[in-house]
This record gives sequence, C-alpha cells and structure tokens, in this order.
Amino acid sequence: MIGLMALGLTVSSGCYSGLNDLDGADGLSGGDAGEGAGDDAGDDAGEDEGGDDGLGPVDELPAPSTRFSRLTHEQWENTVQDLLYLAEPTGLSSEFRADPFEGGFIFDNNAAALEVDQALWSGYQRAADELALMASTDAAIVDAIAPDTGADEATRARTFVETFGQRAFRRPLTDEQLEIHLELFDRGAGLYEDSAGFAAGVRLVLEAMLQSPHFLYRVERSDEVVDGVIPLDDWEIASRLSYFMWNTMPDDTLVAAAAAGELHTAEQIREHARRMIDSGKAASVVESFHHQLLEVDRFTNAAPSESYYPDAPENIGSLAVEEHQRFLDHVIFGQEGSWRDLLTSTQTFVNEDLAPLYGLEGEFGPDFELTELDPAERRGLFTQIGFLASHATSVHPDPIHRGVFITRHIACHHLAAPPDEIPALPAPDPDQTNREAVEALTEVPGSECVACHSSLINPFGFPFENYDASGAFRSTDNDREIDPTATVLLGDGPVPVNDALDLVEAMAEDEQVHWCYAKHWMEFAMARPYAEADQALLDRLAKGSLDDLSVKDILVEMATSRPFLTRSAEEMQ
Repeated sequence: MIGLMALGLTVSSGCYSGLNDLDGADGLSGGDAGEGAGDDAGDDAGEDEGGDDGLGPVDELPAPSTRFSRLTHEQWENTVQDLLYLAEPTGLSSEFRADPFEGGFIFDNNAAALEVDQALWSGYQRAADELALMASTDAAIVDAIAPDTGADEATRARTFVETFGQRAFRRPLTDEQLEIHLELFDRGAGLYEDSAGFAAGVRLVLEAMLQSPHFLYRVERSDEVVDGVIPLDDWEIASRLSYFMWNTMPDDTLVAAAAAGELHTAEQIREHARRMIDSGKAASVVESFHHQLLEVDRFTNAAPSESYYPDAPENIGSLAVEEHQRFLDHVIFGQEGSWRDLLTSTQTFVNEDLAPLYGLEGEFGPDFELTELDPAERRGLFTQIGFLASHATSVHPDPIHRGVFITRHIACHHLAAPPDEIPALPAPDPDQTNREAVEALTEVPGSECVACHSSLINPFGFPFENYDASGAFRSTDNDREIDPTATVLLGDGPVPVNDALDLVEAMAEDEQVHWCYAKHWMEFAMARPYAEADQALLDRLAKGSLDDLSVKDILVEMATSRPFLTRSAEEMQ
C-alpha cells in the first residue's frame, strides 16, 4: 500500500484526529468548494418571509447537529459501488471495525457516535488501496470513470479528476483540490511497480479521494443565516436527499440538478424526492428503517419448543423475516399504505410452513403468497408470527418483553432502567395462567417493579396473551380462559382494550402513536436523536399520519421540510 502520509500530502489529514481538524484539511475551510450554480441556494431559499420561501412552516426549525456526518459502513459500501459503477457491493466494509450503538438511539446512523479511530482509519486505508488497484486495472471501470473521448492524455486526466472528484466529494472540487489531485495524477506514473501510465495516475487519485474526509464524511459548510436558519446549498441538499432516500451518493440526475441550481425550492426537491421514493433503491432503506425499529433481528432467535409446538417449523425465525419484508413491501409500495395500514392490515404472506401457525386451511406450497387472515384473530405487524414468537420464551408468551417493546417503540413512553438482579420469570404453577404468574412477580404492592409494570408494561403486554410462544392463536391457558383485557395509556389518556385487536385499533387511532412513528423517521432521516426543536414538524406529520398520509408521503414531507433543508442558526453563535 502506498501511504499518502508517506508522500507528504495532506489529502486525508485530520480524518481520525477529531472532526474539528477537518476545517484545515484538504481545502475544507470557508465556503470555497462548489463555487458555481448551486452556491446561491442559501440566498434564494430565504428571500420571502411568513412561510412563503418554499421551506415549509416557519415554526418548524432545525436543531443543531454536526456538520460532518461520517458515512455508515453500509453507506460507504453503497457509495463505493455506485461511484465505481460496480455490479455488486465489494464487501470490504465487513472488515471495518464495528460501529458502536449509542444507548437510547434505535438506528445505526447516529452521526454523534460515528467516529474514526486508528483502527477504522487503517481499514479505510486498506480498502482505498485495494479498490484503487482493482479499479485501475479493470479496463471497463477505467472507461466508466475516465472515458477516452479522443482528447490528449492531459485533458483526459483533468476531466477525470474534475468529474470523478465531483462525484466522490458530492460537490465540485475547489481550484486547490483540483491542482492537488492533478499533481497526484502526474506522480502516479512513476510510483508503482505494477501500474504505469494513465492507469497509474487513476490509481493514485483513487487512493487519495477514497481516503479524503470529503468522501468519508457528508460535509455541510453553509453558514449564512437567512430568516433565522442556515439554508443548505444545492449540493448539500442533494446529499441529504440521497443518503436519506437511498443510503448512497446522489445519482446523475441529482448531480445535474445540483449543478444547475435546481434544488432551491421545496417543489423542485419534492419532484426528486418522489422520483427517488418510487425507485427500487428506496425499498431497501424503508426496509432497513423498519428492520431496526421493529427489531427484526430478534426474529431469528425465535425457538418455540418442539415438544410444545410441533407445528412450528425449525426455521421459524427466517420465515418470519421473509414474511415481514414481503408484508412491508406490499403495504408501503404495493398499496401506498400508511402507518395505520401496517398496524391493522389483515393480510400477510405465508407458505406451507407458516400457514398452520395462522390456522389457515387449504393448499400452500414452499413459495410465499398473499393471504387474508381471520380478522377476528389478526391485525397488523404485532399479531404476526415474527413479533409474537421473538418476544416469548421457548414455552410461554412473554408479556413483559412484548409490553416493553410496544411501550417504548410504538407509544414512545419513557421507561426507567430496570432494577438490578431481576428474578427470572417463573413458570406458571398448575393453578396459574401465564398472566397470573407475571402479575404475581411484577405487581406486588410496594415493590420496585409495580409502578412501571402495572401502569405501562403489563397493560401493553397482556392483550397479546391470546398468542402462544410460536405466535399461534389460543383461547385458553392452562385449561383456563385467557384474560387479554387491559387499560393502556395512550396520548388521550387511559384506554380500555379487550384484546390485541382492540389494542392495535386503539393505537391506530391515537395521535401519540403516529407522532412516535414520525419521530423515529425524523431521527433516521436526520441521523440524530430527537430535540425539542423537532416538535412542530412532528406534530404536523403526526396529524397527517393519523389522517392516513402514506408512509411514502411522510418521507416526502420530511425531505421537503424546513428542518431537513436548513441548519440551525444556533450553530453560528
């Protein structure tokens, strides 16, 4: 590997020594990068007052956040694939050290936690070296990123550095950056034993750019305050849009719009947001959001006891994941469905292995097919096998973990940390139902447990007692009739429910539940935790969601909102 630091260059300096050092690295100071058509976006975006500037209601304000959001490993992988026009991911990100999760934040893209230490920096260097060698020795890739138009080699090199640099840095190079990388290109010819000529220049430029903070970070440098906010320029908006909607770099259409200064207004941005959400690339992002929100990774740990549940397939977890993904795609993209539809739909996808757990009769094969479930037993995500079987022991339903999940992730209630040394949930004795065993353990008057369990956790968990550890419907427990009634705390106060179907219908009609869903999308889109400034936007999105605004439209509204298109003026104080 040719280390750039050994060459005495500063192309990647500061990448692992702290975000504050980025200002002096690689021409990153001031507002000089991206000079041209897109740089007037901040001035134009805030010309009018009173909410007529195209940026949405004036009371919806952005919260302060980092200007240097490091790419997640998945974003890095996707970006490399698109940047080099590869047919499939490289898989090199699997060798990076894992990113930490920050407590209380559901998603893997929290910008505040995405740092670059020495271990990760070494991984970036190795990956850049390997990618540069691979790309520069593949004639098809070289032709894609540096097409031979018949011009002399110097012109071809300049065009390559300008066009590839704009795509890699997601904005035009400054004059300084252009000259640095042209110098690198010229030095490449005499640097490698196994590369020569034009390919050697391409190789060294690739090594440099793939280690640059402009590639590894999404850099937002706009700093002019207009009407109380800092409007982003066209290039910054293009990147925000693309990494939110697609989890990768802007495509050629977005790049052309940014270069032409055509990402100034909410309507211009709305057109691109709709185009992007309707593309196949958006489906994986929507799936990733719900996968993390709904803890779908837990599904694969479901292991109902074969002795108790002989109808449960051995691979119930992987089947539940497949069902879940097909259901999401069908409701959100096939039906243009809403959060309410995800909560209450009576359709799902089953095959011959899952059908018996749903009590379905008829001929089913190995392939999944869309099926209507019994509306007296099933509605939506939380009466599907994945949620139910993954929140259960091998023998009994687990109303505690079912209740904790709904309380935190769906109703957005705060739960205090549990006390130390919690005893294991005992098996019901011959005279108890599962519910009675949980009540006896967690609702003892005066205990540490009773406050949270009696008011929040148990009421959200007990309505699911009609579903056993495999997710199958049941009406009795220990030869006694099940009691799935509860009184749950929602946005409008206590709500009595008769069972899980009542509960999901109550949640579907509750503005707080819709607010909670919008909050999760906001955190995912902005790559940061909720802040007080987000309240106005979330109130608007919650009302829209309650009125059956589709999931796709929620994303479009998020992407065209003032908080998404601007930065907080507090950052300049």
